[in-house]
Amino acid sequence: MDLENKENQESGLSLMDIISIIKLNWIMITFFTLLLGVLTFAYVSRFVEDRYKSTSEILVQVPVSSERVDSNTLINSQRLLDTAAEFARSPHIVRKLRTEVYRSLVTNLEHQILLDSMSDRDIISNISVASSSTSFIIKFSFSHSNADFTQVITSILTTILIENDILMFEDSFIELSPASDPVDDSPNRILYIIVGLMGGAIIGIGLAFIKHLFNNSYMTKEQLEQGTGIQVIGVIPEFTIKEGKKKWEDVNYSKKSVLLNMIT
Repeated sequence: MDLENKENQESGLSLMDIISIIKLNWIMITFFTLLLGVLTFAYVSRFVEDRYKSTSEILVQVPVSSERVDSNTLINSQRLLDTAAEFARSPHIVRKLRTEVYRSLVTNLEHQILLDSMSDRDIISNISVASSSTSFIIKFSFSHSNADFTQVITSILTTILIENDILMFEDSFIELSPASDPVDDSPNRILYIIVGLMGGAIIGIGLAFIKHLFNNSYMTKEQLEQGTGIQVIGVIPEFTIKEGKKKWEDVNYSKKSVLLNMIT
């Protein structure tokens, strides 16, 4: 094998070669794509539970000391808003949920059992507070797998936040909207299935290239010439005879093909 042929062989696959490999293995690629998509759908449907979210809107009243609003006032107002968002999901608020005053608002026995089964950290992890730099409204949300429980806890936590006993935030919160009806928050089944289909396609294509890597046959005359370093001057194609007529098939060049070579 001369240097030129060796360089051509090591140059890698061309775009046409890649397309050809995918076409030849489209059945395997389609199989793995559909298989992983179905398995992902089955997993999400059976093992991933639905979670619901209920949200209330709260206005944060920012005190203004004078009629003139300067940059320092705006900065302090934004800091107060950020602090209020952190305060809304603090252990101080969550612990009050277990006091007799607010626990009595949980009238459903099932909800009481769910509340007792959750630690303060679990409750905090299910709380989300969204604020904006362009308004003084925060959106307080709680999520859980039980839809009714989600709305009840959101409503109670909102009440606790408004009736807080911290001097800094006394009379600072106003409820703009009560806890909303629970909405399906997760999982996003469509996204899961899309990821599963993409993963299956990647696996199928990967196996197709691995199969091609271990394939020691030559697909074209040019590949045979590059691999052996010998010029091919003729080939004898394979064919079958059907119903008295010759039916020529595509030529598959391999190391075992019958070749007519010119020895120089």
